Amino acid sequence: MSGRVTEVREGCIVFKNDRDATRWVLIGETDGLRAKTAYVIQGVAMDAMDPNCSEGLPFQVKDAEARTEDRPVPLPSGTAADLMTLTGVLADGVESGCRLLRTDGETFVLSGNVTQENGTRVTVTGRIAENVMSFCMQGRHFAIESIRPAN
Repeated sequence: MSGRVTEVREGCIVFKNDRDATRWVLIGETDGLRAKTAYVIQGVAMDAMDPNCSEGLPFQVKDAEARTEDRPVPLPSGTAADLMTLTGVLADGVESGCRLLRTDGETFVLSGNVTQENGTRVTVTGRIAENVMSFCMQGRHFAIESIRPAN
């Protein structure tokens, strides 16, 4: 994914994605990353928040390359980055800390800030998150951009 390191402080490296402005906390191969610098990074998104760096979800960096041009790297069409809207009921997963959205046809593990109570019917907008490591193992991962009560 492409984006920019927005801040480096107290062991937290915050990265803002170009595509959807999602904020990530970079971990792993992060030596030499500098604030205010654009990068293309490769790695795996994770869905468990780091209590020491709560600015975003962790992203395990495998490789990072500074970008020389200041525009987003294009994604292939039809990828998992396509924005989707889902409606379903919130529930806890079998593993502690896992929040689920159960739609009529599928179960999704939600990544993002979910403050509504279980049993609440909600509409979420976001993207299917491919390449996510998780202990939840109950459905496809869905990175939330917005969540609201369903009509």
